[in-house]
Amino acid sequence: MAALPAFIRLAIAKLAAAEESLCDDDPQTDYAELLVFARGFSQHLKSVGAAAAPELKAAISASLAPVWDVRADVAGPELSVDALRRALETLLADVLPAEDPPAEPVDESIAPAGLAEMSLPAAVAYMWEVLDKGHRLEWGEGFTLDLQRRGTFGADACAAPMFSWVNKEHAFWTAKTTTSFVALLDNYERETGVAEVTTSEEKRELAEFLEALTSTDVMRFAFAFLKEKGKDPRCASLRTKSDFKNLLYDLWFAPYRRYRANDSSGFEHVFVGEVKRGKVIGLHNWVQFYLEELKGNIDYLGWTGRQDGDYSDDVNIVSVKFAWDDGDGVGSAEEKPMSTLLCGSTVEFEMAALTLAFLAGNQEGDNKLQLGSERLNIKCYPQQVKYGGPKIGTAYFEID
Repeated sequence: MAALPAFIRLAIAKLAAAEESLCDDDPQTDYAELLVFARGFSQHLKSVGAAAAPELKAAISASLAPVWDVRADVAGPELSVDALRRALETLLADVLPAEDPPAEPVDESIAPAGLAEMSLPAAVAYMWEVLDKGHRLEWGEGFTLDLQRRGTFGADACAAPMFSWVNKEHAFWTAKTTTSFVALLDNYERETGVAEVTTSEEKRELAEFLEALTSTDVMRFAFAFLKEKGKDPRCASLRTKSDFKNLLYDLWFAPYRRYRANDSSGFEHVFVGEVKRGKVIGLHNWVQFYLEELKGNIDYLGWTGRQDGDYSDDVNIVSVKFAWDDGDGVGSAEEKPMSTLLCGSTVEFEMAALTLAFLAGNQEGDNKLQLGSERLNIKCYPQQVKYGGPKIGTAYFEID
């Protein structure tokens, strides 16, 4: 389990960053906050180590027992910030197997020699034009759209779906990143205010997705770029593929509070979509939109806002209005007045581009760039959390 050492290093760094806030109040309050931190660590540890051998799981549990009972998720008799740090350091040094070696240098067919001088807009354009080309769906050969009419207030301006045709025989649909991504889409409670409960099967699906994702050329380039150009302090700790997977988990998949504790995550918001107080929020991914439209859950209500100015290139971005039903036959569908979708793109390109913008660009605001003939912007907003660096609150493409 080479991923475990990288995760423990990340946990030690998070504990160090949180130490001041864990020791700045009365002892009872500080201890309560430490319990929250340790419980979150324990739950993530069990997810990362789900595939570990029983003997290793037992050794980890025994090593942590003085500070935390991993099986019961309760504090051990010696729990304190110092004791937890020592236990993690001992676990890393004496119990866990040797970590995976530093990542192999990425060859120049993936990361060009001038990587260190490459700007964020140039990096995103390179991923799109060189690395993602041939893997995504393109207009005519992969899909066609019927945008029909502009959406109007309080009315359905469109009788037909937005996707008029999609080539389901394209290799895109059998790529491991796509199949493992689709497997994640039904793992979330769409209503904010309802805490997510992750099953062992869902943990396995997420591990498969992260492995497939980080094995793509686009994400290998993103990893190399962040090691060179990442602005977020967490990028300085990127050494191995496991480090990268742990950071992606922390940014995109670790649950946080949007309305109530653990009811949301960056991935759920951006790629799956949520409903908050009767309104759709997020849902900026074309695959999710298409699959929900195919099921009859999404009703396309028309285009809105700025639109793609050149359909002759391979950048097909649309801003649309839609209603989203949960498919249970109860209640009415919730609407979203505008969402922007980069149609045909691969999951790995979208996640790589949005991750680069968040970690190597402006985490709170605009990241302007150009794909094909389209002037675009990646809008980012962070979700601040008590422990560790900010997570992705939202990140999406829009027409500039």
